[in-house]
Amino acid sequence: MMNEKTYEKTGRGPSGTAPEMAGPVMVEGVPSLGGVDGRAWDDVADPRDLFQSRAWLRALEDAGEGPLTYLIARRPGQSRILGALPLFDVLPSRGDYLYWPELHFRDLLHAAGSPGGRLGLVAGSCAGFGTRLVVDGALPSADRTVVLRALRDAAGAVAADRGLPYVFFLFLHVSAWADLAPLAREGDCRRLASVAQTELRLPGAGFEDYLATLPRNTRTSVRREAGVFARECVTESVPLRDVIPVVAPMVANVRAKHGMAYGVGTVARRLEAYASALGDAAATALLCRVGGRVVGAGVLCRLGDRLYVTDFGRLDDGGPDPFVYFNAAIYEPVRHAYALGLRSVVTGAGAELGKARRGAVVLPLTHLAWAAGDGAGRGAGAVAAEGGERHWRELRSAHPAYFGSVWDELL
Repeated sequence: MMNEKTYEKTGRGPSGTAPEMAGPVMVEGVPSLGGVDGRAWDDVADPRDLFQSRAWLRALEDAGEGPLTYLIARRPGQSRILGALPLFDVLPSRGDYLYWPELHFRDLLHAAGSPGGRLGLVAGSCAGFGTRLVVDGALPSADRTVVLRALRDAAGAVAADRGLPYVFFLFLHVSAWADLAPLAREGDCRRLASVAQTELRLPGAGFEDYLATLPRNTRTSVRREAGVFARECVTESVPLRDVIPVVAPMVANVRAKHGMAYGVGTVARRLEAYASALGDAAATALLCRVGGRVVGAGVLCRLGDRLYVTDFGRLDDGGPDPFVYFNAAIYEPVRHAYALGLRSVVTGAGAELGKARRGAVVLPLTHLAWAAGDGAGRGAGAVAAEGGERHWRELRSAHPAYFGSVWDELL
């Protein structure tokens, strides 16, 4: 298996492109971040991405769900990390529905005729949120492309060594796609994900300032939903690690209702990773009780000035539902973020229109399949990609206020 690779550049890219980084870029594969300096990693990881932080990746390792390998790009003889790429060997048998590449690229599976029904490795993160890149933000654009191309070649070598034709980025954030687009070549496939990420950017200093940004009719609806919830529910914020056995079955229940095959054990391990990575102060559960029973819960994780709503769970017993979802997944997290002085709430993927009506920005997510060899899957995927773009064009046409100019290039 590939342990390290040297990628040489002579100072200029393909004909007509800008000058590139002179000198070699070495890519080394390591099985764990245990031996990688934490500051060196987090200095290049995007501080807005919880799921590329060293603490999160180490927590996944401890849970037995860490990457197969980490590809780390440096100049020979230097310790400074220029860029890095976690590579996950994701199998359908793990029960992680969203991160099964064959789900999103069934046409490529058919075209490749892949033995065993497997297409490739997953690069970046496996978290259901927009994946950003681990690459030195101080590098000029042309140099970033050199580093990313070196990582691409190394990732392709790892996939080929395992007999797999592709390396996948799933749920790429729009900023990451902009960096990776120049690396696209014949045989690669790109398509919009069927879900988009939503984020609430918080103005002012409190919940009333958030409400003031909403249209009058929406503001009235939010006040009513929050009022009914306050009359019928008692809420409590507790360390996540203390209530994982209570929360995990409810989260698995909600995912099952939406067709996502996550077992309770899979959810529990992921919640344990949040608690381990962030600690009790930054990984909390918002419990919602009606008549003393916990009927719903939101999982809140803080990194920097951002609050992630990573999971929502609810009992499914036919009881009354006093707007538990919108309160546990939006309104109470907004209050919590204001109390902590945070500036944004990342409300995740799915239910985009409901979140957008309540003030969230809708951001596209992109799936990318890198061909591990020259021309793998050539010509496959065009029809499937157009189908995804048509879905978002129609949705944007019906609700233009919720889809900004960031969608222009992708549609």
